[in-house]
Amino acid sequence: MEESKIVFVGRLQKDTGILEFLKWLKIKNKRAVFVGDGDLRNECEKYGKACGFTDPKPFLKKAKLCVPGGYLTYIEAKKIGCKTMVFPNNPLKRDYWNEIQKVEKFPSWKQIAEEYLKLWGKK
Repeated sequence: MEESKIVFVGRLQKDTGILEFLKWLKIKNKRAVFVGDGDLRNECEKYGKACGFTDPKPFLKKAKLCVPGGYLTYIEAKKIGCKTMVFPNNPLKRDYWNEIQKVEKFPSWKQIAEEYLKLWGKK
């Protein structure tokens, strides 16, 4: 799998599960693109290219696999049709990912905004 086919989107910090992802890349002898920045940028650059914080959508559209650092990236990747893989690094994150992966359909941002307006009696 070429570098641009695997993309990590999120902060390059250990709480995102990125160290577990880097171990996976090493074992699988794979490379990735990292859309984000943080303390582990230099470590990530050993396994691919770090692009800093930028619009992830073009990367997600080309990727075969997205590794999201958080749930918003997970939702965006799923909406685009990108396969996802998560790397929980503690029991709380494992539960977090298990629950979000059960959701079949995510509302659009417009639908979410309309729901908030209804809740606040503005619509």
